[in-house]
Amino acid sequence: MRIIDCLVIEHDLTFVLLAALMCLVGSVVTASLFRRSLQTEGLRSHGWVFLTAVCSGSAIWVTHFIAMLGYRVPVAVTFDPVLTLGSILVAIGGTGAGFAMGRSRQRSRTGIVVGGGLLGLSIVAMHYVGMFAYRVEGLVSWSGFYIGLSVVLAVVPAIAFVALARHWRRGAWAHAAALCLVLSIVGLHFTGMAAFQVTRISGLADDGTHSAFRAIALAVLLVGLIIVGTGVSSFVIDDRTRADSNEKLRQMAFHDPLTGLANRRALQERIVEKFASDLSFSLLLVDVDHFKSVNDTFGHATGDGLLVSIAERIHDALPDAICVARIGGDELAVLIEGEGATTEAGSKALVEAMAEPFLLGDHVVVSSGSIGSCGRSEAQDPESLMQMADVALYEAKRGGRGRAFSYRPGMAEAAAEARRLETDLRLALETGNFQVAYQPIVAIDEGRTIGFEALVRWNDPERGLVPPDRFIPLAEANGMIVDLGAFVLSRACKDAVAWGTDQFVAVNVSAVQLSSPRLMAHVVGALAASGLPAHRLEIELTETAIVANAAQVGHVLSGLRTLGVRVAMDDFGTGYSSLAHLRDLPLDRIKIDRSFVSSASSDPNSLAVLRAVTQLGRDIGIETLGEGVETQEQLALLRDLGCRAVQGYLLGRPAFEARDGAWTRERGAA
Repeated sequence: MRIIDCLVIEHDLTFVLLAALMCLVGSVVTASLFRRSLQTEGLRSHGWVFLTAVCSGSAIWVTHFIAMLGYRVPVAVTFDPVLTLGSILVAIGGTGAGFAMGRSRQRSRTGIVVGGGLLGLSIVAMHYVGMFAYRVEGLVSWSGFYIGLSVVLAVVPAIAFVALARHWRRGAWAHAAALCLVLSIVGLHFTGMAAFQVTRISGLADDGTHSAFRAIALAVLLVGLIIVGTGVSSFVIDDRTRADSNEKLRQMAFHDPLTGLANRRALQERIVEKFASDLSFSLLLVDVDHFKSVNDTFGHATGDGLLVSIAERIHDALPDAICVARIGGDELAVLIEGEGATTEAGSKALVEAMAEPFLLGDHVVVSSGSIGSCGRSEAQDPESLMQMADVALYEAKRGGRGRAFSYRPGMAEAAAEARRLETDLRLALETGNFQVAYQPIVAIDEGRTIGFEALVRWNDPERGLVPPDRFIPLAEANGMIVDLGAFVLSRACKDAVAWGTDQFVAVNVSAVQLSSPRLMAHVVGALAASGLPAHRLEIELTETAIVANAAQVGHVLSGLRTLGVRVAMDDFGTGYSSLAHLRDLPLDRIKIDRSFVSSASSDPNSLAVLRAVTQLGRDIGIETLGEGVETQEQLALLRDLGCRAVQGYLLGRPAFEARDGAWTRERGAA
């Protein structure tokens, strides 16, 4: 067969092996570089296409040139320098166009065929331009059949190369792509050489340059390997850079930059892994108590230092922890082996470790930690484990902070009900689904109703009448009490306008409302909108609200008194009772708590408190009111002690106003 004869007889096999080595190495590197161009976008992808074209074009040209040097003809041979250099430019430019088209994602099939076709045709063009540069002193003849066959053998494997390189990037098929490129180059060259025949002209002899060609071939091979090696180096360097970048990205994705601990994402993955095993474990959620106060007092740098120190103490207290993570601003989490007693011991160790003072620079910071824990046996999946631990943490903080609390069955259901209640409470506030009831306040000596206390009521469509002690604390906890209090103020003032002109309305104000800058605006707005005189509005507040921020409360109460609004202290004796409050705050009335009234007849201590408070009120000019009067005996006792007014079921239960307000006038005249 002509092709085999051309390869075995007309070529020096040493040169053929050198060309084959160059072709194989170049094809493998070209396939890797082309795949890398497929993984990038924008300007970077163009750079990889250019590098691929330089590497592949050089490999194709060197393969061709070495094989040509090994082609044995019985005549003198020279190379045209312009066409020789032009052939390598054709190889680089043509393959570059093929690779650029072959990586197109918009029309993948068309891109594969056109790109592969351009790649194969560039190999053909390079070969025949190189053949035109091959000058021999003899008669040259060409076979059209073998020329056509060489084109087919170049284009078809080149198309297969592009297809395989695009779709198979790993495994055996990945190597098949490089093999297709080898077949394209080799098939084209030796089939093209079979189409080329030289007939010696009588009288001309071989000039003996064959031995010199060997040195040239080695030099060309060396240059080609250097070029290909450059491509390999670029690939390796990029891989190393990508690996380093990926490691940094992984570090950023799975670790907290401040403490170096795992983050929420990493913790979730570890929890999923532990659920996949049969081993028992527990999740501990750690909340740094009063962390905001540390930031406000010492600055954020000290707050950051506190978090770092806490992370170190957690590692010291629980060195065998599976995972320690920071999952929020001041919230951390710990996974430990075991449940039950092991969890309780771990939680206790953390509470003790965090209770020790921290030395941070020039500051000594005293902090503590609240811990909620849940064991794997209590949860069905990672999400429920996190939720149950969070419920336990909430209970720990609600119980006074600086303590640990383990999840118990039923806590999640109670927390879910609390969340539903909060949602419904917010909806009820938005839709105005609240009512105001009024309980009479009666002057003992005069026997008439001098005012009413406004009491908010929530009649939920599903739950019915929700007790105030269920929704008021919830409204205070989430801040809704401010808007709810504004509603009660507005409604109470509007309703009070229809009462007798000597009757006032008393409205309770919580500690949250007192700390809100909107309170004064709400009071002024309610009075202005209703037309109620300011002296007919009485604001009631508890001692607990006063102690929360005595200085600010005093300023607010002074402002209310300036408007003409009266101020009463509710539930006196049950909070942080202090005579200083009566001396320093602008109060108009003291409401003695019902617990003293109900037990005064049987408890000498309660009776002593009643007697002392009523006498104190008379001495300093502050009116007193007894709450919770339910019997005639209690009423008589308060009258004898000199209490100014009373309130309780004996005198009237809370009731909703009628639209015309007639009942208030009737009650007031009774």
